[in-house]
This record gives sequence, structure tokens and C-alpha cells, in this order.
Amino acid sequence: MKIMHTADVHLSSHHPQRLQALNKVVALGREEGIDLLLVAGDLFDDDQQARLLKGEVRALFSNIPFKVIAIPGNHDQKAFADESFYGTEFTALTAKPYSILDFPDWRLVGVPYGEVSFASLREELKQAATPGKNNILMLHCSWSLPFHTDEDYGGEDLRYLPVTEATLTGLGYDYILAGHFHSSYRQRILPCKAVFVYPGSPVSITSREQGRRAVNFIADSRCKAIGLDSPYYQTLEYFLDGSNTDSMLAQLAREIALHPDEYCSLTVRVKGYTQEKESQLQATLQQILASRKNTTLIPDFHGVGEIFADPLYQRIRERIDQEEGTQGMEEMLVAAFSQIHGEEK
Repeated sequence: MKIMHTADVHLSSHHPQRLQALNKVVALGREEGIDLLLVAGDLFDDDQQARLLKGEVRALFSNIPFKVIAIPGNHDQKAFADESFYGTEFTALTAKPYSILDFPDWRLVGVPYGEVSFASLREELKQAATPGKNNILMLHCSWSLPFHTDEDYGGEDLRYLPVTEATLTGLGYDYILAGHFHSSYRQRILPCKAVFVYPGSPVSITSREQGRRAVNFIADSRCKAIGLDSPYYQTLEYFLDGSNTDSMLAQLAREIALHPDEYCSLTVRVKGYTQEKESQLQATLQQILASRKNTTLIPDFHGVGEIFADPLYQRIRERIDQEEGTQGMEEMLVAAFSQIHGEEK
């Protein structure tokens, strides 16, 4: 069985690009010949948007060659009432504390949004997994890691259904497919060999959600990310150390080619110090970016003359000039002062 996994679409009539991204997910599902599309929460931005967009979603999820199964997230927890109909191939798993769906060789356990702790569900979920099948646990949860911030979750409270590696390990599931993390695709192999995946939002919800969007694809006993041609944000930052202007410009030209202007809202920030005239470098940067319509240039660089005027630099330079065997020291000195001055600004 082939399975595609997404989450946090946050469909909204105010943001039509999100519905467009979902259309691309469905089209990709057709192309890959999937059997199931799993939506791990927050299909809609809120319950009101679910009512407004019901017709579009119903058309999208009807008469397609695969099933769509979703769990409610914290944003759309009331969107899936018993009388609601979102398409002939759509099913919402709303039963609490969890629902079970069985397929040949597969079992899916879906946990809808609820004000509960994962620890209180752990033993029941462990019992719900069945030996001899590929077991999937679908959650809308917060992974408790120190380097994840609330912005990674769309500004949400990190404490919503927090999970850890310890609480997820040993439950008997082969795949733990999650939602609530907007930032980007993340895959983690647990000590028990279960694969935990956040697919990230299929379209950037805020500018803090950086990088090309993706869905999670499961086939042949492995998970992988498949990129989507949908809107996203990307920031490229470069630092000039007084001698690397040419190499920086070449790197910029290479890297912007990786981010199609049609989909990417790109920000290019150039910091540090250059031996070029500031106006000349500005013109070169603008020329490289001239063909792009969705790119913002932040030219936060300075002429290297500011370093040459630094009294400390001048004293060190005088000392270097008095010593023998100091070839190349000036370039190193400029690079070091570029770094120091750059951190101060």
C-alpha cells in the first residue's frame, strides 16, 4: 500500500494559495498511485472556514482513486460533525480517545484533538497496535525538543499534547505520522525503529516557515519527502570578509537558481565588508536578481575602508609591516575585523 501524509493545510478563504497547494497534493497522490492520503490535523484554519470551503473540499475529495482520512486538529476540532460531508472518499476520525481503521496488512490508529496528556493514552494506544500488521499512529502533537520554538508550530502553545522520544518508543507502531509542526519536513528514527514524521505545512503559513514544502510518502517500507511546487519563504544570508566578494556572487547565482521565483518569496541579505565600491556591488546584486519578481534584497554591507580607519587595525597593521614572513596576514586581519565589526552592527 502507498500512503501520502500531510498536515496543517489551514485552508482559509482569505488565503487561496492553501487550497491550491492541497490540489497539488491530491494531484501528486494521483501521480504516485497512492491508496491513502492521511491529514494529521488542521485541514482548516478554523471551524468557520470549514463551513465556507466545504463545497471546494467536497469536490476535491470526491471521485478520486484513493481514500482521504483526517483527524481533527486544535484549529478544526469542531469541523467534522457527524452530518458533515467533505467528499465521497473522505473520512474524519473523530471518536475519542482514538479510532481504528484496518486495511489488508495495515492498521491505522487516529487520535483526534483533545485536552488530554499523551501519557494518559499511552497504554491504550499500545494495546491498539496489532502484531503482524504495519501499524500507523496518527497524532496532532508537539514534540518536546529545546530547539523547536512556538513559531515552528505556527505560534501555537508548545504544550499541546507534548510527546517525547521516551513516550513514543515501544508502543508497537511502525510509523508515527504527526501534525502541528509547520516549519518543514522532519523525520526521526526512534530507538524502537519506529519512524516519526512531521511533514510540515504544504504551503508556508508565515515567513518563519522556511524552505520548499513537502509531503511524506510511504512505500516499500520506507518514508521519504516529496517536494511540492507550492508557495514558500526562503532567506539566503551571505557574509563578506573583505576578499570573498566574487565567490559570494557566484554562490548567490547558484543558490537562487534552486528557488523558483514562481513559488518562492526570497529574501537575500548580504552582510560584512567588501573592497568593491558599495554602489558597484549594489548594482551587481540588483543585476543578478533583476529577473525575479518575488525577491527582497537587504544590502547590509559596508566598504572595507571602515576597517582600515579603525585605530586598532592600524596599530596591528603597523606591527605586521615590521615583521618578516607575514605574507597573507593582511587578508587574514581584514577577515577577522570584518567578523568583529559585523557582530557589532
